[in-house]
Amino acid sequence: MLTTPEKQYPPVGSKWKDVDRRVKRTVQVVRLDTGKRRVRIHCIETDVLSWAKPERFGKSGGYTPL
Repeated sequence: MLTTPEKQYPPVGSKWKDVDRRVKRTVQVVRLDTGKRRVRIHCIETDVLSWAKPERFGKSGGYTPL
């Protein structure tokens, strides 16, 4: 079973900007689900909750920290 260190998850409460040029959105990390390897995010502009993979944070083509 593959285990991911906690340091690869973004901290709860942190804000990130979507790198995709087609959308301009800022998301905030709401909670972590380490069992299913996903991050609960809240889009500030649209007030929508969704899930994201932890791999998308801090890499090109994903989310960059504010």
